[in-house]
Formats: sequence, structure tokens, C-alpha cells
Amino acid sequence: MKILLRKVLTRWLLWTNILIAGSAAGWVIVTLRVLALPLDWALIALAFVLALALYTRDRLDEQERQTDRRTMPERTAWIERHGLALKWVVRGSFFCAAGLIALRPAALLPLVAGLGFALNYTLRWFPWRGRYVGWKHLPGMKMPFVAILWTLTSVITPATVYNCLWQSEIWLLAGAVCALVMIQILLNDLRDEEGDRAAKTLSLPALAGQRVARRVGYGLAIVAALLALPLVSLSVLLTALYSAFLLRRYRQVDDARWRAWIEGQGVIAAMTVFWLT
Repeated sequence: MKILLRKVLTRWLLWTNILIAGSAAGWVIVTLRVLALPLDWALIALAFVLALALYTRDRLDEQERQTDRRTMPERTAWIERHGLALKWVVRGSFFCAAGLIALRPAALLPLVAGLGFALNYTLRWFPWRGRYVGWKHLPGMKMPFVAILWTLTSVITPATVYNCLWQSEIWLLAGAVCALVMIQILLNDLRDEEGDRAAKTLSLPALAGQRVARRVGYGLAIVAALLALPLVSLSVLLTALYSAFLLRRYRQVDDARWRAWIEGQGVIAAMTVFWLT
């Protein structure tokens, strides 16, 4: 029974990147609905394929896999066996993204700005205290860095395409989404604390411990909820409560039980916004 459960959980973990990509697309849906913009499937698909490409590429990085072998051995072993196929997933996703950008050329500027940073997320290209590091290895940078990239893709890009960046609602929503995505990243960092310490990635839990990290997460949920009030967005408010609940209940030992609910945060938000509007 234990062997069967391990196989099922391993197969489920293979879908993690697809679920993350679904969350990115979900936040675009939330943006379009909250701001009363057309439900643009090209932008939704664009967020999906870019997230799929970037997160799959991140998992293929050899230096990152050295840490993953200790923290996620089963998934890492599967990735190493199917590395060639996953490289084609990355290439195919970027190819699809290029086609979708051709349909929405106004999306190019914010995405290029974000893509430049995203491709350097794990690349150890600048010196820091006697070693070469990437953005994610700098103290406390992992969580806000990723959240800003998500916000660029899911909020700023649709606003740019529909020429409404000047509206105050855009920046309220951007702040709320950024705060909520930081909670999602924080939940992953709670799982990866041991591996981050080993890789000298100074995530918030590795820097300050889990208790302080969770308190910061609750603060982010409050910020997101407060920003949702002037937006009159019950979906964002409910997602903030949902994220706070995950912070309260999540424990590393039960990670497999919570993984889909964590990575699917944006999917839950999109379902909520459809249900409420």
C-alpha cells in the first residue's frame, strides 16, 4: 500500500508545473473579470505557457537539481529520466508564447521586462560574498522577486494590452495579487527550508525561521484583503482568507496532501471570481 501511495504521489507531482501554470492563467482571469475587461483567451493562454516554460526550465537547472535530490528525490529522479522530453516542453511552450504575443503585440514590452529577470532567477551570474549567485539566492529576494514576475504577467500585461495602466484599480489589484502570490511562494519555502539552507538560498524561513515567516504571511494576507476592499472584489478577499488558512494548517510532513491546494491558488481564485460574478 505504501509503495502504491508513493507512486500515486510521484505521478501527481509530475503535474505540479501544469497546476502552477494554471494558477498563472487563473490570475489573468481574475484581473480581466475584476477590471471588467473582455475574457481574452490569448492572454490567459500566454500566462499559462510562459509559466509552464519557466518553471519547467527551472527544474531542469543542474545546480538546482543537486538540492532537489535531497528534498524531492522521487520527482528529481523522474525529471532526470525524462529530461529530453521536458526540454521539448520548454521549447514548445516558448514557441506557443511567441505565437500568442504575435496576436497581442502590446503584451511584448511588460513580458520582455519580466522575462529578462525570470531567465536570471536561478542563473548564478553575479558575485556575492565570494561566490556567484542568482536572484533567488540573495537574502529575502526569492519571495518578492517571483511574486513581481507573476504580477507583471497576470495584471500588468492585460492592463497594458487594454491601455488602462493609468487606472488606480490596476495598482490596487497588482498589490493584492503580488501579496497573495508571495504567500504561495512562502508556503513553498516552508517546504524547502532544509534544501534552501543547503543551497545557501536565503529564503525567509531560512533567514528568520518558520514562526516569523508565517507571521509575515498573515500580514500579506491582511494587506491583500485590505486592497480588495476598494476594489469591491469578494473573490480576492476570499482568496486572501484561503491563503491564510493554508498558512495556518500547512505542515511539511503532510506536504503531499496540501501540494495541489497550494499550487492551485490562482485556479481557486479564478473559480471564485466566476462563481461570484
